[in-house]
Amino acid sequence: MKTISIVAVTIALTAFHVQANENPIINTVEKAKDMAVNNQVVNFVVDEWNGVKTLQQESFAEGKDQLVKNKEQIVNIFTNVKGAFTHYFTKTVQ
Repeated sequence: MKTISIVAVTIALTAFHVQANENPIINTVEKAKDMAVNNQVVNFVVDEWNGVKTLQQESFAEGKDQLVKNKEQIVNIFTNVKGAFTHYFTKTVQ
């Protein structure tokens, strides 16, 4: 019984060892690094990430400019309302 168990374990370990060493996709660390760096999916994701960052920077700059314009318009509205009240509701001395 022990002999059968030892043989089974030896065959299983040999099969796993052969399978791991004969992997046609990745068999060396250098090939794994090369595949990770020169991969179309990775390149696509990196390009999209950089595009999104650029778009966000442009959008944030436009948003800041728009906030400045909005503040000026709101201040001008209150200035105009104040001017109208002072024009129509103050007594003029003649």
